[in-house]
Amino acid sequence: MPIREIADENVVEQLPPTLRALMTLERFHLHKAEMFQNLARDPAFDTRYLPQNCGPFLLPCFWIRREHVYVYGRHSVGGGGLRDFTGRRSPEQVLFPIHPLSLHRYGVFLSDVAAQSAADDGLRIWAIPTSSTRTLLAWPDGSPEKALFVKTTLHSDIFGDRRMQRSKVGRSVGLSCLMRDSRVSLPPALDFFPEISGVVPRRMQDSGAVVRSIPDDIKAGRVLTAPLFSLLGGSGKHTPLLLTILQRNGMSALRFVEETLCAAFAKLWLEMSLRHGLILESHGQDILLALSPDLVPQGRFYYRDFEGLQVDWELRRRRGLPPPHDMPHDSSWRETYATWGYRYSEFAWYKLRISLFTYLHLVLNETELSLQDWHARGLIHCPNLETGDIATMFSRHLREALKAQFGVRVECDVQRSLNRFVISLLKIRRDIMGTWNSPLP
Repeated sequence: MPIREIADENVVEQLPPTLRALMTLERFHLHKAEMFQNLARDPAFDTRYLPQNCGPFLLPCFWIRREHVYVYGRHSVGGGGLRDFTGRRSPEQVLFPIHPLSLHRYGVFLSDVAAQSAADDGLRIWAIPTSSTRTLLAWPDGSPEKALFVKTTLHSDIFGDRRMQRSKVGRSVGLSCLMRDSRVSLPPALDFFPEISGVVPRRMQDSGAVVRSIPDDIKAGRVLTAPLFSLLGGSGKHTPLLLTILQRNGMSALRFVEETLCAAFAKLWLEMSLRHGLILESHGQDILLALSPDLVPQGRFYYRDFEGLQVDWELRRRRGLPPPHDMPHDSSWRETYATWGYRYSEFAWYKLRISLFTYLHLVLNETELSLQDWHARGLIHCPNLETGDIATMFSRHLREALKAQFGVRVECDVQRSLNRFVISLLKIRRDIMGTWNSPLP
């Protein structure tokens, strides 16, 4: 896509304030971006499309007849998703988004199926990359109330494998439906971004896209969401969000970390994992903090990206929580829903361990390193932190939550002995499943 089709920042002013603020955090508050953007793997990659470099651009979208694509979610009943951008076409056609840097890979397919560019109808769709680069905030020009996220296929070794295979698209939409059907019983401390539809070309089954909607509270400006990485990331005029929160609210750094990242998240993680069998991918990109518009923490979190959600199917079966009927791609259930495709990844112990390991190392450890650095530079005042202090704090709150929720005392420390802690969780899981002879109220 030519550079002239990347617009200036004025286009972003179409968005409501909370979405503008979220996109600022997504693009300019990245934490250690070099860990996830290995430019040496693909020297030819057009770095203008990295979130920190990119302004809004026109998103290529094409009308394709339904017989040429697999459709999941709302697309399958002729409404929702990108169809909300326009009402001009029949239900027999699907609007399919393509990342500009992947457009050349679809050329033969688009030609063979006689796809028509939405731009030929005068439909201008703006997009801005989020921190994941391939996931874009998109909206029709002049209609920001229709904004949603689009997770596209992006072919580049910079980010690892970012193709959207049919199984991944089906998994994302299916697990989003599972979460939606569980909404009434979920902890009030958690909300999520539903993944409402997906499209995969039948001739390119590794090159699909997923549409992710935005909760009304965010669009209406009642809630500002902040990915956890944005608490630590930022430079120059983009101050790390945590420093701004502490300054605005007069809160100490350790109090924020203990109340929000340790106590509140420990309680939520245990309830989701051992009561609902829904095990979050707990890194700084998929977990978002709920804030008031004036940056007061609300003690709640948002979850996004259902591709990474893990499910303890046996626990849910024992509790009487069956999966929704007709989950997408359920003909390949094990490959789509039971495992990530890695060794051991279908086992409950692996799912629990990888979720805790990720949170300990990619959230708590990085937070601790940042606080140590800020303290040394005089940006915050707090007691000296030794290595592992925050993880030990989190472990204490996990143990307290286990005692409060399940009446079980656990002595081992998740920081010093993660494997032993997971074994303790498995024993609790076994015991509580044994008491579930009928569904819990």
